[in-house]
Amino acid sequence: MKLDAISKELLDEVKDKLDITWDDNDASVKSIIFRACTYLQSKVSQKLQFTQDSEEYSLLLERCRYDWNNALDEFETNYASEILSFIQSYALKDWRDKNGKSTNS
Repeated sequence: MKLDAISKELLDEVKDKLDITWDDNDASVKSIIFRACTYLQSKVSQKLQFTQDSEEYSLLLERCRYDWNNALDEFETNYASEILSFIQSYALKDWRDKNGKSTNS
């Protein structure tokens, strides 16, 4: 995801998660979102979409919260099981794609 491709909806959702009601920090929040997207994308080979009902979306919001509060050093420790589950689900999708298996089986 490119910095200028961050949607208004995603920006607003992250700002809501961070309890930000002003627009002065939008550029900073977009940078936080970009870093979170880049971090999560580095964990898997498939292109992430960050839809509201996805595992990566929840991790994105939480990583933004940790970044905003200058606590990124604690994110991986506190979300280790969620990150591992996220990576494993995409590894399984990759395996199924390479072996011609249905995702419903």
